[in-house]
Amino acid sequence: MTATAHAPSPQRPAPSHTHETGDTETVAPWVPAIATAVAMVLAAVSVSAVFADWTWFTPTVVMVLLVVVSGALLRAVPAIRATGSAVLGQCLVGVIGALYLCVPSAMPFGLPTPAAFGELFSLLGQGVDDIYSTIAPAPSTPGFTAILVVGIGLITILIDGLVSDLRAPKMSGILLLLIWVIPVIVAGPQLQWFHFAAIGLAFVVLMLSRYLAQRVRRAAAFSVLAGALALLLGVGLPLVLPPVDQRPQQPLGTPEDITVVNPFLDLHSDLDPSNDDVVLTYSSDDPLAPPLRLTSVSAFDGTTWMPEPFDIDPFAVAVDGMPRPEGVAADTPIVERTAEISVQGLDEQHLPAPYAPSTVDGVERRWIYDPSTLTIVGNGVLSTDAQYTVGYRSIEPTPAQLAQAQPVDAEQFESTLALPGDVPEVIGQTAEEVTAGSENQWEAAVALQDWLRSDEFEYSLDAPADASGSALEDFLRDRRGYCVQFSGAMAAMARSLGIPARIGVGFTAGTPTGDGEYEVRMNQAHAWPELYFEGAGWVRFEPTPGGPAGDPPPWTTEGSEGEDDAQETEAPEEESSPEPTPGAEESAPQETQDPETAEDGEPAGAGVPLWLAIAGGVVLLLLLLAVPALLRLVKRRSRLSGDDAARTEGVWEEIAASTIDAGRPWDRSRTLRDQHERIAADLEPDDVRLLEQATEAAEALRYGDGIPEGTALNGPEAARLVQRVRQSQSREIGPWSRVRAVILPRSLTQRPQAPRT
Repeated sequence: MTATAHAPSPQRPAPSHTHETGDTETVAPWVPAIATAVAMVLAAVSVSAVFADWTWFTPTVVMVLLVVVSGALLRAVPAIRATGSAVLGQCLVGVIGALYLCVPSAMPFGLPTPAAFGELFSLLGQGVDDIYSTIAPAPSTPGFTAILVVGIGLITILIDGLVSDLRAPKMSGILLLLIWVIPVIVAGPQLQWFHFAAIGLAFVVLMLSRYLAQRVRRAAAFSVLAGALALLLGVGLPLVLPPVDQRPQQPLGTPEDITVVNPFLDLHSDLDPSNDDVVLTYSSDDPLAPPLRLTSVSAFDGTTWMPEPFDIDPFAVAVDGMPRPEGVAADTPIVERTAEISVQGLDEQHLPAPYAPSTVDGVERRWIYDPSTLTIVGNGVLSTDAQYTVGYRSIEPTPAQLAQAQPVDAEQFESTLALPGDVPEVIGQTAEEVTAGSENQWEAAVALQDWLRSDEFEYSLDAPADASGSALEDFLRDRRGYCVQFSGAMAAMARSLGIPARIGVGFTAGTPTGDGEYEVRMNQAHAWPELYFEGAGWVRFEPTPGGPAGDPPPWTTEGSEGEDDAQETEAPEEESSPEPTPGAEESAPQETQDPETAEDGEPAGAGVPLWLAIAGGVVLLLLLLAVPALLRLVKRRSRLSGDDAARTEGVWEEIAASTIDAGRPWDRSRTLRDQHERIAADLEPDDVRLLEQATEAAEALRYGDGIPEGTALNGPEAARLVQRVRQSQSREIGPWSRVRAVILPRSLTQRPQAPRT
């Protein structure tokens, strides 16, 4: 039916954003961008609890500013602002900015290359490994920094789009939770009041961004008051509430009741010998009483030995058994042994075990291993109160076998032969002098061990004084230190001679308590060099004189050359006295070639393949492009749901939105009948019938006594009519306009309303 009872009145246009209306006064469009930038910088401050330094902060803030400034400049162009396509330009700026901020060395002549993208994705993978293998507060590694730069940059793009394009700051508050979850989960005990204040203030700034852009005085004043009250309650209540105990299985930090071993072996650090708490006990029938290893470290910057990241394989489950250590020949003497271990006061992400572990019983399946180093690492679980049995292969090569080992392929062992470019020449010169006359690499390694254990060196718990800038040079000059200095010096000098070297970290065998049982204390943490020999794999040496390290293994003493069974009869009894030395609890480095990939010559941990990096970037871009389309779909379903009255109005709201998406004007001054006639001209007869029914229902709702029962479109009919209208509109526009109507719908920013007559 037609409206005859009431004269139509034209719809009043929405208030313009270029003049004053009441309490609303429009200001510069860059104000929302400033609000977004301030909020994101504050959100980044809230993440600082995770890190022990602020190296990550500068590149992260630079990324935020690049994204926000580029968005503001793009939105200053009317055509871009009207289409809402500024986010595409921000994505491009963000990708290029991430490359320059994270992997500048991978871009020759400053131009992005496929190799740079591969390097960036490899760095992101390292960051994921760092998350598994560190405990807050952690150093801001390049991997961590890359994750923050890319992650916060992406969230900034989404929030800026919500605030500046869609005028939906409330939805952006949900994205802030993604940032706040990081310190809450990873660094709970390190959180201070100002961390919460920063994220709370960031939330308030985003909520006020809409009012700041329009200066709605009364609404802004109310929002400021509400935000201040929420911030006061959020900050004040946690300060007065009693502390909440953390679950022991969560690696959230290092409070006083948690004992962990430092994963970074700093050659200039001193050792605190005061901690003699028992951390574990174990029993074993091994006469060699080997140390209990946590992990191995091989990355060296001249002062600090640190773990290299390895690819965590959740399917490499330790309880399913571990492979034979790489590089061990079939004729190398190996004795199968077991150790029953009970952890009492140690909260580690690595499981203490003699090298080389083959089986583990008594732990859950979240304990996985690195095939390259056989380090057992917890995938979200700690060693707290663990009781387990380790089966291990005691590799006991003969000195004669080691003496016959041939030098390794330098390319295959590049990471474990690497020395920093600024390492003093005295390292190599001293190694050459000490090993002069050695006929093979085993004799050279023994010469280094004997020299470091000689009377020329003194075991001391103090690091070398008067640091010169090179920790190794200081140590070789002062000739005193503890296991970190001795093992670090031997590993560096071995590398200078072409012998792959890394450092094992963990604990000495501890103090015998009788019947093959041992007690290990925290101040018996230890570090020792592991050198690689073809046929024997990674072989333990002991250059530290005195302390609890005891005698060196039988295969590292020159006098036992040719005595094939010497290692079966010697047991270092002097390992019973406590030695305070640091170790490590980090994930093991992937330093050598994985046996699984040795046949094809590709080194393990070679990084993310280029095709995978490109595919990941494409998927990320597609997900970002899908956000507007998903929001549009949600709005369409919302309009076509509900009761008859809501659905009747929703049909016309959706028709108006589809018309705007197609780039056609929607004249709000037209009556329903005018709009009906214009739209019906492009529809099939059956669809015209549905349109007539929708028009009559809307007129009855607006001008009559309500919609007569049974006359309104049901849900499927409403969806069909809207679909037919959209299809008819699509036929009249070009292919690009059709694509744009889907991925960047104009109606999200123009907010169409139901036409009124």
